[in-house]
Amino acid sequence: MAKKPTDLKPNKVLEILKKEYPFERVLLGVLGILVLVLGVYLVEGSRLQIRYTDLWIFNEEYKITIFSIFVIVIGAISFLMAIWPFFVPSFAEMRKVSWPGRDMILNHSARVFGFIIVLALFFVLADFGLRPLFEWIRTLGA
Repeated sequence: MAKKPTDLKPNKVLEILKKEYPFERVLLGVLGILVLVLGVYLVEGSRLQIRYTDLWIFNEEYKITIFSIFVIVIGAISFLMAIWPFFVPSFAEMRKVSWPGRDMILNHSARVFGFIIVLALFFVLADFGLRPLFEWIRTLGA
């Protein structure tokens, strides 16, 4: 008789991998940032250099640059893996949002830009109006 899907034992390795460990995520994020900074320093070459080695990967300048870029990519990926769980719930929430239509976006954008223009004109006029007063005050002090 065939086993039902409910009769199968869960895989222990998958259970461990699926379980969230907040401390490890923080540690992965911190280490990712450190590796990213290390890679940037290696690319820059003035603060951190790879010297005194005869390994095949470090014997040419372009190989060191490729290695440095690889280190940057590893640091960026580990940092993104650490912060990814914080963004996952927001995707479900974004699906629930009722997005405005094109007409509403254009209307609100025109209002914002119109307000910015009116406010800029106000400050320009205030500057033109108050500049002679400030010049007069400055000449009194001199």
